[in-house]
Amino acid sequence: MKKTTSAPEKKLKIVLVGNGPVGFKFCEKFVKYRLSKSYDLVVYGEETYPAYDRINLTSFFTEPIAEKLMLAPAAWYTQHKIVLKTGEQVIEINRPEKWIRTAKGTIEKYDRLVLATGSNPFVPPIENKNIPGVFVYRTLPDLVAIKEYIQPQHKAVVVGGGILGLEAARALANMGLHTTVIEVAPHLMAKQLDEEGAALLQQHLVHAGLHVCCNKQVHRITGDAKTEAIVCADGTVLAADVVVISAGIRPRDELARECGLTLGEHGGITVNNYNLTSDGDIYAIGECAFAAGKIWGLAAPCFEMAEVVAARLAKIYKVFLGNAFLITLKIMDVRVISFGDALGTAPHTPLLYIDKNAGVYKRVNISPDGRYVLGGMMIGDTGGYSALFNLLRNKIKIATDLSELIDPGLGGLQQRVIDLPDNAIICLCEGVTKGAIVADIKENGCTRLDEVKKGTNAGTGCESCTALLEEILAEMNAQH
Repeated sequence: MKKTTSAPEKKLKIVLVGNGPVGFKFCEKFVKYRLSKSYDLVVYGEETYPAYDRINLTSFFTEPIAEKLMLAPAAWYTQHKIVLKTGEQVIEINRPEKWIRTAKGTIEKYDRLVLATGSNPFVPPIENKNIPGVFVYRTLPDLVAIKEYIQPQHKAVVVGGGILGLEAARALANMGLHTTVIEVAPHLMAKQLDEEGAALLQQHLVHAGLHVCCNKQVHRITGDAKTEAIVCADGTVLAADVVVISAGIRPRDELARECGLTLGEHGGITVNNYNLTSDGDIYAIGECAFAAGKIWGLAAPCFEMAEVVAARLAKIYKVFLGNAFLITLKIMDVRVISFGDALGTAPHTPLLYIDKNAGVYKRVNISPDGRYVLGGMMIGDTGGYSALFNLLRNKIKIATDLSELIDPGLGGLQQRVIDLPDNAIICLCEGVTKGAIVADIKENGCTRLDEVKKGTNAGTGCESCTALLEEILAEMNAQH
């Protein structure tokens, strides 16, 4: 009897729209879950670069080499059987026929579509904002344009006192520009810090040479052939040769809107807890998604969405939880931490430690019953934050006197990272535990941070865990 063999099952095609950090994270997860066995992946990015590190964009001012920001070379995509098409903006989605069309006229059919279109900078309604010398601060081309324009004698105004605005201000100040930050809210970093913490941060920044004006709204930019000054709604006038706008983001949901996908009330592509849109074949991840009731502008939860979708395509049913976030910053040599429910939006009891002379502010929010850490912030002295964040992230009951959580005079909560339990999550973006990091260092004899990152994938996302990785590495190397 003649033996017959069945034809191999035809692969389905995934089209990924968006080649930013979140899109790249999806590609990494595509590789991790070996999805190439069942799917072909085609990636469309409108920028001409492969995916690059937007978290560390400011480093481009001191080391203007674009390749150093790349998350992977173009050859990496080929190696992992991913088709990367850069410089092609997707302008249409045809849901009934399941294809996308680019501005170049390319038509690409899909079986599953993943939207990682990210966000656009929010530009307030400022008069005369289109003259030379006015920039947004979001992409590598933005930074290239700023770097080519600025001169050391220039006076710069940064519109926006959030995380990215302060990063921009730091970069400009480091380039020798007299730099002023204008913030419409009553204080800096209004989404991460309370009024008292922000006041102390501002004190640090002013001492370091930055100028800060809060509670002011830029109304108009003066100048004809080039920027000359900004005029605020209250009449304040500041000389400005360069204006950099970093006033927040707006989700890029226009493709979804035009093809009839459901959007959030204030924008963003509505998704369920596994990032599926109102169309059963289309997912949305990152800043373009309206997930768990909000738009997420931080790296860790956006990367979590990429993990959820890739796992689901591999028939591993994870859900998006919007894990407790952690922000670690160093602005003008001032360390800032904000984690969890830092502002106390849920019922809580705040624990405070303030030393204005030393420039230190700490706030830890605990549950009303005193059993759990809900969130907090630290400015100046960030000692003990890793232990506090571990209590929050892993929902561990507080087993010490509450005053010891933040008061250095009482010893503080100075638990070393190396002493955390093995199942404690160190890297939120990748879900890497302390135990996995320790095991990798032991097995591979790691002595450098880049070796630990490569071996565990920890610290390759938002990088907020880098200090923890360095601490574990130092402790492990000290033992040998």
